[in-house]
Amino acid sequence: MKERRGHMRLPSVPALAPRRGGLLMRIIGRLGLKLLGWRVEGEFPNHAKLVVAGAPHSTNWDFPVAMSTVFALNLRIRFMAKASLFRGLAGPIMHWFGGLSVDRSRANDVVDQVVDHMRQCESMWLCIAPEGTRKKVERFRSGFLRIALLANIPIMLLVIDRRDKVIRLGPLWYPSADTEADRMAIEKWFEPFQVKRR
Repeated sequence: MKERRGHMRLPSVPALAPRRGGLLMRIIGRLGLKLLGWRVEGEFPNHAKLVVAGAPHSTNWDFPVAMSTVFALNLRIRFMAKASLFRGLAGPIMHWFGGLSVDRSRANDVVDQVVDHMRQCESMWLCIAPEGTRKKVERFRSGFLRIALLANIPIMLLVIDRRDKVIRLGPLWYPSADTEADRMAIEKWFEPFQVKRR
């Protein structure tokens, strides 16, 4: 991301994208990106509803980078998080950030609940880590594909490029009825960006 006269260049946000915030959030987000040393490259699709598949997800630092990005762009992004993070005073904070509480022990119910929620919303971008965890996994989970397929919406592939500190906005993926083939193809697309883990 190039800077000119103190301004940070960011991708334009299309008309149908869910928005929130104002000037203060935008300033905070841009400052966060600058302090963390990250930039954003690529173009956003003009869709009101979208699943954003962000990978690789391997550290807690992904959250402040992601929130700085959405604040800087005045985007409204939703994300799923385990129910325990919504207990007590943390609940309203998590909801404000865009969190959707899920019970991970009931994976099939989670997909149905999220799809129902998306159908009730006029616009919603849901960010999901295909790995489903920060730990090393042998394969991506299929929940993000099933959500997109049942909700009849595309998936935007997004790379968290930790080596170059770049959020890379990738292409759209339209899920097919062959979820396993889609999962394997998307894993292969992300392969060059995977980081080595100890």
